[in-house]
Amino acid sequence: MEFQPTKEQSDIINADLSPHCVIACPGSGKTATAVRRLLKIRTRLQDARGYIALFSYSNIAVETFRGRYRELSAGLPPFADRVLIETADAFLASYILRPHGGRVMEASRAPFLVTGNEPFLRGAKISDGTYPHDISELRIKFLPSLGQFEFAVQPPGRAAIVVDSGVAQAAIRKVGKMGAYTYELARYWSLLTLVEEPRILKALATRFPHLLVDEAQDIGPLHGLLISLLSEAGSIVSLVGDPNQGIYDFAGADGSFLRDYAKTAGVTCFPLSENRRSVATIVDASNSFAVTKSTPYRTACDRTHGVFYLQYDEDNVDALVTTFKAILEANKYTAAEAAVLCRSASTVDRLKGGGHAVGQGATERFALSALARDRHGDIAASFEHATAGLVKLLASPENNLYRDILDTSATGNVKVLRRLLWGFVRSAANGLPDTQMPGKGKWHPQLKKRLALLLDEMEARTCYKRSPTWTSNLTVAKLGDEPLWKTDLAQGDEAAIRVDTVHQAKGEGIAAVLFVARTADLTKLLAGMHTEEGRIGYVAVTRAEDLLVIGVPNTAPKKTGKELEGRGIRAWPA
Repeated sequence: MEFQPTKEQSDIINADLSPHCVIACPGSGKTATAVRRLLKIRTRLQDARGYIALFSYSNIAVETFRGRYRELSAGLPPFADRVLIETADAFLASYILRPHGGRVMEASRAPFLVTGNEPFLRGAKISDGTYPHDISELRIKFLPSLGQFEFAVQPPGRAAIVVDSGVAQAAIRKVGKMGAYTYELARYWSLLTLVEEPRILKALATRFPHLLVDEAQDIGPLHGLLISLLSEAGSIVSLVGDPNQGIYDFAGADGSFLRDYAKTAGVTCFPLSENRRSVATIVDASNSFAVTKSTPYRTACDRTHGVFYLQYDEDNVDALVTTFKAILEANKYTAAEAAVLCRSASTVDRLKGGGHAVGQGATERFALSALARDRHGDIAASFEHATAGLVKLLASPENNLYRDILDTSATGNVKVLRRLLWGFVRSAANGLPDTQMPGKGKWHPQLKKRLALLLDEMEARTCYKRSPTWTSNLTVAKLGDEPLWKTDLAQGDEAAIRVDTVHQAKGEGIAAVLFVARTADLTKLLAGMHTEEGRIGYVAVTRAEDLLVIGVPNTAPKKTGKELEGRGIRAWPA
């Protein structure tokens, strides 16, 4: 279908070459707009030196932009190829950290990416004054008013805890000298590199005279500072995003950088306010939550559509999904075009049949490996988890062994070890046990027995040795009695419905959505976009194209239903 731009889209695509900020509502076609803006800038500059950069915040988005740009630029002169479409983190790694960061890090080797949980990083834990934390939990902010960094640790699912800067920096330096960096540390070291070697900053601003950032509500504090440095050095920066969809508070990405940039002197603001995704009733509901003025573009469909709420028993969420399936069938929606969205991963696991407890240490890594293989059919992710688990069982593994095993070009002992582990992961019969087994009673004993055989073969065929205490790291602690994955009715029949977190569905349009909300989720959503929980609820609501059903717990206050009805959301007719 040929692209027919709205007036708002045309204004953005054809704007002058100055800094811009585009505030886009959900479903407004910002990807189509941004990629055409990228091409317009490139063609206006003609054969001028330099590349136009477009950053986004997911690999899927990057691949989408690359594909659409190739289509649009086909047949144009060679200068049209002078664009860079990457994730922000990939840009930092490729253009700052790997070629230059090692000097500032005082690294003993070329910088390399780590998760932060590797065994060789155990000596770089950060204490919050009570407990030690892996460096993977480190969060860094820059405080402009003080001109300094603030360091915190944030365990999964918990609030950040500010830690002593001296303690944090000592751990950072220790890891840096090894050449290791996490994504968070990549941003930190990139900043220090640009500050300590300003010639690199100037060279980057010259090479990339224009910078577009998609999904700009996801810009965190360190990315924001890096973008500001490039802007001050001469790059013309334009942002595109929706601050109401800033749902990564754990990374400091709450939409504030986008909102503040819109108020910056010299920056021209443009709206994208026409929602092409959702029917009018869904647009009206989302406007009421976010206090926005988006306008619907679509006409209503023939089948039942709109926004409804449905009460459910929190102790029997499966019954809510069963009811939703019946609604879909009765109103001519297929399971393939529907999704059940949840705020928490634990609810997703519960609905998918996954157990809540999958162990700790190496046990957890092998459990995650088994789940990736059996539940998701993702053998690559399964192998990555298993590799992390195996490294935890070895005696004095090299610092980069985890990455070397994952490298398809591995040679020598690493190649042999890689092949052994591949065979282990792929075989539920003789290797990594099936997730349908009870966790503590059968799965773990089988895992331990089969790993012993794997380690025997490893020692016979390679130079690697198991740790004398390897069984201690293969504990049953935090491993439940139930199977790791219990196949439920929705997963077992042909009409399987996608069940996912709201975060995983971000950026998508889905014909029919069930949002399994908790009381706290609804309270925050009804209160507006001032909290992350409110914005997460907004993202869930705005995924729906035709039909949205909001699950309301039967323990929620009675006023909740009335407040929803006040927003035009009706109770589903019994």
